[in-house]
Amino acid sequence: MNDPRLQNFAEAYLAMAGEARYRPQAPGDGMGNVCLSTEEAANPERLAREAGAYAVAFGKEDDALSFWIGCSDFETARAFVWAIEAARQLASGVEGRGVAAKLLEMALTQLTRLTRLTRLTKLTL
Repeated sequence: MNDPRLQNFAEAYLAMAGEARYRPQAPGDGMGNVCLSTEEAANPERLAREAGAYAVAFGKEDDALSFWIGCSDFETARAFVWAIEAARQLASGVEGRGVAAKLLEMALTQLTRLTRLTRLTKLTL
């Protein structure tokens, strides 16, 4: 992959896979679960192929100025809006970074609060 932009997208994919355990290019069940054996998931060549395919697909969306996102979940709708608006701010260049950071912080605060509430609810059931 000679295109630095696609290399950047592939590196982002590898970071998502490593840090967040999120592999959107891997085969899945449509519900966010990856359908790979432990051996397949640990295969570095497979991960590299996923990252390359992801980079190309993401690059096409970027070129088209159109990204598939899906629809919001009622409970996380505000975080969903703030994350999308943060992405728009990031697309605006250096000037949008501060606003993007604040919006992502707001989204993370809401998600953290909802996660705590969910855990509390499960403990009381």
